[in-house]
Amino acid sequence: MHTIRLEIEDSKLDIVLNILQNLKDNVVSKYDLINNNIEQKDFIKISHKSFENSWDDKQDNIYDKFL
Repeated sequence: MHTIRLEIEDSKLDIVLNILQNLKDNVVSKYDLINNNIEQKDFIKISHKSFENSWDDKQDNIYDKFL
């Protein structure tokens, strides 16, 4: 089994979903739609820098073993 990841513009999503739905049943076993809009990506970029500045490995190392 293989996984294919596609990044599709919002305006083209309906076309791709239609293609997937019209494939034979045994071609695609499962597909998920993950919504990663630009606003969310920008927020992640901004918050990641702040997160790196506040991360303290020595202090947080105690909790890492539970991950």
